[in-house]
Parts: sequence; structure tokens; C-alpha cells
Amino acid sequence: MENENSLSRRSLLCGLALLTLGFVPDKAIAASKVKVLANGKVELLISQNTALRKVGGVVQFEDSSGRSLALVRTSKAVNGFRALDLSCTHQGTTVGLSGGKWICPNHRAEFAVNGKVEVGPARSDLRTVAVKATKTKVTVG
Repeated sequence: MENENSLSRRSLLCGLALLTLGFVPDKAIAASKVKVLANGKVELLISQNTALRKVGGVVQFEDSSGRSLALVRTSKAVNGFRALDLSCTHQGTTVGLSGGKWICPNHRAEFAVNGKVEVGPARSDLRTVAVKATKTKVTVG
């Protein structure tokens, strides 16, 4: 039985393969001042997350259950946001932002920044999460 600090052969080989292919994820912008509400929804202030002021801006955060989510600005409209569950729809691995796309580190599935599947083996878009927005804040969940 391996201890939790040991590195499996598979993890080592996958990591080396990704480095060889040049896959070094861009650092995702972590959301600032994320507030988990009593009902389990998450509130983000636009003033504290400047990436959300422009179309194409992305911030990443966790919801009340620890699920990794991203909030993407899709238009200049007040409700121009899309929240994405960052679990790959192929096998559930958390995808990461690289070169303006969400990439699965396991099998290299690719998703557009808005969550649309572009390259398999995933066949479904990233799941969306309900969003409600005002001029000053976005509530996810």
C-alpha cells in the first residue's frame, strides 16, 4: 500500500508526458472576496474581481461543496456571465485554463473558454451553473 505522499508511476508518466508536450497550465485568476451565502450560493463582487469587467474575463473559485467553478464574462450585458463546473465531462477530472481554453490533463479534451467542447474524448460541454447578476455582483448557484 502506497502512502499518500508517494508518487504513482502513472502520475509520473502523465506529468512527464504533459511537460514534454509543452502543457504548462496558465495560472487561473483566483476570485477575490468570494462570499458563501447561507443558502449555499456564492456571491462575487465585480469591483473586487476586475477580470470580470471585460468580455472574456475569467475568475475561478470553489462553491460551498468544494466544487471547482469558473465565472466567465460573455457579454457587456448586466447578465452577461456564465458559470462553469470545471469537472471534465469525460471522466470528471478538473480542467485547467491554458492558452484561452480549458484543458483536461488526463486525456487532453479541450473546451472553449465558454465551456463548449472542442476536442474529445469529451462529447459534452462543461456543465453550467445558474447565475444571477446585477451591476455590482454575481450570484452563482
